[in-house]
Amino acid sequence: MLQEFDLPARWTSMIQDLYAEAVHNLAQNWPDDQSLEVSYRIIEGFDDEFAHDIIEHPELHFHAANHALRQFLRDAGHPNMFPFVRIVHLPSDQIRVVSQLRSDDIGQMLAIDAVTTKISGVRPRIYSASFECASCGHVMIINQPNEQELIEPIECSQIDGGCGKPKRQTRFVLQQEESILINSQFIELQELPEQMKGGIQPERIICIGEHDLAGKLNPGDRVKANGVLFIRSQRKGGKDTPVFDIFLRIHSLERQNVPLEEIKISEDEELEIKELASRDDIYDLFTKSIAPSIFGMDRVKESLMLQLFGGVARLNPDGTRNRGDIHILLMGDPGVAKSQLLNYMSRISPRGRFTSGQSASAAGLTAAAVQDSAAEGRWTLEAGALVLADLGLAAIDEFDKMNEGDRSSMHEAMEQQTISISKAGINASLRTRCAVLAAANPKNGRFEPISETPFTGQINLAPPLISRFDIIWLLTDDADESKDSKIANHIIKNRLIGTSELLVTEGSAPDPAKNSISGLQKSQEGDEILARDLIRKYIAYAKRSIHPKLEDDAQNKIVEFYVETRKKGGESSDSVSITARSLEAVARMAEASARIRLSNVSTVEDVERAIRLTKTWRNELMGENFDMTTIETGKKTSVRNQERMLIEIISTLQNQSTNQVKVANVLDVYTEAEKYKISRTKAEDIIEKLVRNGDIMRPSGYDTLQIV
Repeated sequence: MLQEFDLPARWTSMIQDLYAEAVHNLAQNWPDDQSLEVSYRIIEGFDDEFAHDIIEHPELHFHAANHALRQFLRDAGHPNMFPFVRIVHLPSDQIRVVSQLRSDDIGQMLAIDAVTTKISGVRPRIYSASFECASCGHVMIINQPNEQELIEPIECSQIDGGCGKPKRQTRFVLQQEESILINSQFIELQELPEQMKGGIQPERIICIGEHDLAGKLNPGDRVKANGVLFIRSQRKGGKDTPVFDIFLRIHSLERQNVPLEEIKISEDEELEIKELASRDDIYDLFTKSIAPSIFGMDRVKESLMLQLFGGVARLNPDGTRNRGDIHILLMGDPGVAKSQLLNYMSRISPRGRFTSGQSASAAGLTAAAVQDSAAEGRWTLEAGALVLADLGLAAIDEFDKMNEGDRSSMHEAMEQQTISISKAGINASLRTRCAVLAAANPKNGRFEPISETPFTGQINLAPPLISRFDIIWLLTDDADESKDSKIANHIIKNRLIGTSELLVTEGSAPDPAKNSISGLQKSQEGDEILARDLIRKYIAYAKRSIHPKLEDDAQNKIVEFYVETRKKGGESSDSVSITARSLEAVARMAEASARIRLSNVSTVEDVERAIRLTKTWRNELMGENFDMTTIETGKKTSVRNQERMLIEIISTLQNQSTNQVKVANVLDVYTEAEKYKISRTKAEDIIEKLVRNGDIMRPSGYDTLQIV
């Protein structure tokens, strides 16, 4: 071990040799910058033994380093600056997962890779307390190492010139002006989803950030926290127990600013990704690689492939933001493998999250304000699934089974991709830049094609929420002999390929999911497919490095498609065949298509792929006469026309009425309606609905009608 008195001199020589310019910049940027980041790798190159000693005795080094830096600044003519040395880039053998922390790690310097789930407010903490004796006025200074209790003097010390009275005979008054206060914040970190073994609840650790580290993090931020573990005894019934809680005192933070930084890609893997991107059949390869155990659904899988890559989110000069994520809704009969697709997509996507409707509340999806017992009952923010899936994918099954109030929180999260929290005195905005893949079942068990309610009205979702999805797939379970036999064969073969779960758990059979680590494989049908791990790395690499822009011809193609489709109109005067949201969706899909082949330019071919997919889902949902108004109102054109017709008939008869009170006779309304091929029973149903909605009323019983 190095001698303690030797440490400041070593730190001083290292700062002078390697960081003189960085210290000069720090002095220029003070007080915006209050710390000097020092890389452990550079310290190791400077002195190997010195670097190793930092890991073993971090507290001594932190003190010596700060002292050396402040002395250096004093010598340079900056006596009033008190910055901190922050050591970053610890070696890989010092990086831990929260669940791996053990008693041997206490007191050592460690790095924890995690996601921030909860933060408390920034509060002042007393670092060095100054107490005045009420009897004689003598002042004593006591250091406060424990952030959970205030240590007071036991007696007024005679050695320093006090009266010598013990605590019970006098009173000690805290002198706030003379004491040293520092900013302090409690931060809760949770294991990353990719580090957890299946089905295990993620473990958490409470951390303490002080000085300039307080207030740096928001819930949902991915971070590498470097610091020292310390322990505090668990209290039961007002007494300390021999079991201790572990805390981390954060020394430095490495924000994972680069999206998807947690996925490490080696040079060989990067070469493999670039080789794959140059293949002509890369789109087919990806489509077949998505959920290969699910038969068919080629177009659906193609759209899911585009969703994984996503378009480019852009910030505009006026401060607005255009989202790049593609939202997809799968509406389907029971048993068409929606949940399987969602589950697969959440596992394959970097930062993927899976949640199910009934078990997801608004707070669980967005963010919750929680009263924290550890922080003396203060309210803290806790991140939900959409915040934790930032820059990834959130798969929400049984989307229609969520409570109405909980679903309403999705509007802002999907379009603006932020969540505004105003609860319990907390006003914050969290980012939810994730693609949403949702699944919904029809209200009546199966879709009814002949119903007057459109398919989008047959699921329990509000039209404004449905309109936020870029792609809406209708998956019906129709009987088709040739298709049915293929699906049946596929399902049976798939069951035979699988390994017994019990044998895998016992360890007597290998886990089939772990055998497919990398490279290309063969699917059940004999097609070439990509391994799951390679897909995740490919997506992460493309999202990090490739930001495509539409070329001029591609832009013109999208505009042309939009204008042509708008021209078609619909069957009714209030019909709109396409809206600006769909236009943006096509652009996003075209950018995603370019990303797949690692191109920074989105060409006409990419736009054609996006338009083909758009036409396919629109055609499957409503046929040739696609009507956006039907989705936005939840009523088919024919129903809207009949309602409009009846209101016009009532209005005309009302104006022609000779009565003092202008009303329409209900029998005359039925007679007129039959001229427009609206049967009496149909007219009765529509009138009943209009009365319920408050559009018309019955002023004198059932015989008369009047427009409200």
